[in-house]
Amino acid sequence: MTSSVSLARAMLYTASVLSVLGLAWVVIQIRSVALLLVIGIIFAAAIEPIVYRLRQRGLTRGQAILAVYAGLIATVALAFYIVVPPLITQATELFDGIPGILDNLKSQALAADNDFMNTTGAQTITRVENAYRAVRDDPPIAGSTAVSWVTSVAGFLFTTVSVMIVAFYWMTEKAIIKRVFLGLIPLDKRDRAHGLWDQIERRIGGWVRGQLILMATIGILSAISYYLMDLDFWLPLGIFAGLTEAVPFLGPIIGGAAAVMVALTVSWEKGLLVLAFVVVLQQLEGAVLVPRVMKNAVGMTPLTVVLAVLIGGTLAGPIGAILAIPVAAAVQVLVQDLLHNREDDADTSEIDGRPSTLNGAETNGAPRSTVESNATARASRDRD
Repeated sequence: MTSSVSLARAMLYTASVLSVLGLAWVVIQIRSVALLLVIGIIFAAAIEPIVYRLRQRGLTRGQAILAVYAGLIATVALAFYIVVPPLITQATELFDGIPGILDNLKSQALAADNDFMNTTGAQTITRVENAYRAVRDDPPIAGSTAVSWVTSVAGFLFTTVSVMIVAFYWMTEKAIIKRVFLGLIPLDKRDRAHGLWDQIERRIGGWVRGQLILMATIGILSAISYYLMDLDFWLPLGIFAGLTEAVPFLGPIIGGAAAVMVALTVSWEKGLLVLAFVVVLQQLEGAVLVPRVMKNAVGMTPLTVVLAVLIGGTLAGPIGAILAIPVAAAVQVLVQDLLHNREDDADTSEIDGRPSTLNGAETNGAPRSTVESNATARASRDRD
């Protein structure tokens, strides 16, 4: 009898392992679709508070989502109308002025009283100059390359529309999906699972909103400051600083370094001025902006962030490195709840001997009516 039970258990474990491996294989095969789904869910979590406020004003969920989409599209269109013309002009001037900038930097490197700058620095600038001239003299925009660029633009637009569609149907069907998911969980664990769902959603949405606020703040402050310092190409440099803010760790350094290099072509005094501004802005961001904007958004330790970025970058490149932070935040919520629940179970076992049960369902000492009322209240809040 014992041998038959052990054999059945071994077969069950084997089937479970094979099922997990099969699921992992399927996810790898459809990783692009899975990535699109994750981005759509993250985007939905970011705009959920705005949708909720619009619903309180009498709009249906679908109407509220479409109103948010219309506002986002109008904002982006207005920004393009205001920013794109001067951006194209300055970006063209910057591209045409790259040879002069590199020549100026090379002259300063050769004239410096430093052997490293005279040799390695000048040689590096020469390599960059040669690469630029090769691209400019023989631009790879013919044939298949041009087609790939057009395809990339079309793919980006298709991905954007797909993300918006996924987010729309996720938010409209979320209450049903949640009820089906929670229906698979035992009644005594259902309220806890509902709380975990809400907490994960809040953290992911808070991270996206906070990241967008940081990017806009850094970009606007940088552009205004570069303009006041009379720095050439202040608009593209400011936009570049805002965009690189999305890249963990290295992004702010890259955005600031570009402005410092342009300033050095004018004078070393202006280069030091821009460098001082970049340093002060980063200190302001770390001491004031991030604590206020990201307060309770992710709640991850620096080591966890570093590991998440490294793993995400290895698995899915730059996009994976960016999306790794909210995914890691969700995993951290689950792990923290698991550890906290084990501690509570241990304390309960020490005090009461074991959790109380009712009709075969463990309720951790809470009356069954209380568990049911909590689950009903949460489900009602989802429908609203």
